[in-house]
Amino acid sequence: MLYLYGISAPGQKMKISSAIDGASSVQSIENSGLQAWFSRVSGEEFGENLAKNMENLEWLAAASVRHQRVVSQISAGITLLPARFGTVFASESSLLDHIKQQKTKLLATLKRIEGSEEWGVKLFLRSASPPAPVEAASGRDYLRAKAAAVQSRKRHELDPEVVEFVRELQAIAADSAPAGKVSSGQNRLEWQASFLLRKKDRPKWDRVLKHYATRWADRREIECTGPWPPYSFV
Repeated sequence: MLYLYGISAPGQKMKISSAIDGASSVQSIENSGLQAWFSRVSGEEFGENLAKNMENLEWLAAASVRHQRVVSQISAGITLLPARFGTVFASESSLLDHIKQQKTKLLATLKRIEGSEEWGVKLFLRSASPPAPVEAASGRDYLRAKAAAVQSRKRHELDPEVVEFVRELQAIAADSAPAGKVSSGQNRLEWQASFLLRKKDRPKWDRVLKHYATRWADRREIECTGPWPPYSFV
């Protein structure tokens, strides 16, 4: 079977050090004005038993790291539409047919992410803030105020300062996307998102992050990771 890493513009040449299975080579093939990057892999491991293997955390950890390494190596040199982990095709012809059918969408997305990279941003509270005291004239008013405060927290209403921060990042970025649910339960996590950032706008991005990191030094920690291939935007 063919394991797909991503799609790029044609005419690109690159030597990749390893592949998804740790043994095969990374190859590329051109069709319909696009270039696909792939490896030839075991049909048993990546076809028949792929769903079962993905439930094996040891196998999944090793394979996902190898997948990310290949995608990152390719993305470091060219603009790549990264494929989702575990994308396989039965044959070369099925891969080429897919590219032909999706040509218009793939070309448009390549154009949109050209010269850009993905960054992840998270805000953590440095310590849990004590709840504000509830002021009320009676027991009934107290319970109503308490219920309103709980509902407000459940709606995850952002601090106006955080809203301001998010808007400044969005004004610089080409696009933004909510982060996944995997890390949403992290302790003290206040907010998170992914951003598609044009490389030329990196200095402005860094200035905004530095400004807020200084401003919030005693209250919040900003965690910024990247650059990543633009997984959240393709």
